[in-house]
Amino acid sequence: MSRSLQVQTQYLPTLKAALLRNGFPSQKLLAEALSLSPSTVSNFLNGKPVDYLNFLELCHALGQEWRDLADLTARLEGQP
Repeated sequence: MSRSLQVQTQYLPTLKAALLRNGFPSQKLLAEALSLSPSTVSNFLNGKPVDYLNFLELCHALGQEWRDLADLTARLEGQP
């Protein structure tokens, strides 16, 4: 089983709007607040796979339920 998750495409605008609403005027500030690399935050906000625990942490910081955002079909398709 894959240890990464990605955001469903239709939720990307919601996440980007949640940045400012949750006190993060930039991706860089979110990355710094969570001690993550800026590329991890960028990947998350652009629907690319990120580590499972980082996905959970980013969703929590942005006030989102990870189960609603996660593209679980992409995760299943990657399995043999």
